[in-house]
Amino acid sequence: MFLFLCVFLAGGFFAPQVFAQEDVSAEINDLNQDIQTKQEDIDDLNEKIEAYQQKIRQKETEKISIQNEMELLENRMAKAELDIEATNEEIDLTNIQIVLLEKQLELLEKQWEDQKAVLKEVLQSIQIQDNKLSLEVYFGSQSFSDIFDHLRYLEDMNRDLKDSLEATQASKNQVVSARVTQQTKREQLEQLGEDLADKFVILERESYAKDSLLLITSRSEAQFQELLKEVQQEQQYLNYEVSLLQQEMESRITQSDEYGDNTVLSWPVDPVRGLSATFHDPTYPFRHLFEHSGIDIPTGQGTPLKAAAPGYVAWTRLGNMYGNYVMIIHTNGIATLYAHMSGIEVVADQFVSRGDIIGYTGGMPGTQGAGLSTGPHLHFEARLNGIPVDPMTFLLSY
Repeated sequence: MFLFLCVFLAGGFFAPQVFAQEDVSAEINDLNQDIQTKQEDIDDLNEKIEAYQQKIRQKETEKISIQNEMELLENRMAKAELDIEATNEEIDLTNIQIVLLEKQLELLEKQWEDQKAVLKEVLQSIQIQDNKLSLEVYFGSQSFSDIFDHLRYLEDMNRDLKDSLEATQASKNQVVSARVTQQTKREQLEQLGEDLADKFVILERESYAKDSLLLITSRSEAQFQELLKEVQQEQQYLNYEVSLLQQEMESRITQSDEYGDNTVLSWPVDPVRGLSATFHDPTYPFRHLFEHSGIDIPTGQGTPLKAAAPGYVAWTRLGNMYGNYVMIIHTNGIATLYAHMSGIEVVADQFVSRGDIIGYTGGMPGTQGAGLSTGPHLHFEARLNGIPVDPMTFLLSY
């Protein structure tokens, strides 16, 4: 008797295996029950996440106010917490699926071995009958019916051989498929681990954003509206002043460096942890108020900060949005901005070479020069003729 095992994916988890025999492994049944329970929990969490997403979309359409902005950040934090919980459940589910696959693979490999043994027996039986028939034909037989019986038996055996070959090949294919699925699940588990780390970063960023907004506005609508006004004025000022200073200052930059092109930007801090926010990032906590005009590079408070290219310091300033920040003019219409600094080591009109220390990173809410920050990091901007552009266009690969 041949065993047939089917592995298939249904409803987001692996269904119980169907065998010819009546007894199904109790362990596999338990694993499948665990998978079903986990999937139901995940579905429930996803419904809650979608409910918060709808609240967030609704808040984004309402009039901008401190109350609305705080509720928006709180809803985002609640959603981020649910995202983390759902991802942890996905990790648990995937681990159970991997264990189930291991059990299924063990059974499939046993089936394959059994069917190879059956195939071997069929081949041996055919060889024995074939040899017996040859001897009878050669030396003679007492009746043609004996020869006919042997021929009919060989015909039956050939059919068994065909069935055994097909079953053995099917078992082999199932083993190969199960191994591929198992590897896919392991890769999925690795990706879920990375997703979980990203979601923790998002939650931390939302929490820091809320703290920063509270520190600057103290939930005062008047202070909040003053902050928005300052942000708008700061952007207009930067766009105008940088374009005015650009031609005057960059004409004085004659020094070249090892890159030969002063508009090739080096990383001001080492991006060992990647980016926590990109240019015009749709997940930026304050995007409801203004576009994110640079990139955020997470790094510890007080990390030495280096000039991205040769240039002249246009100014150093302190504001509610950027906190302590420095603007440097380079050639070809390029300027760079470094914000949320805990300390500044340069002055206006000072020439800096690529890699010179210009200050130290900050960004922890409540600390000196943090401004409206989302945690310890460097906010780095590149501006072309005064207008913010994506810094990744000019930065060296990392």
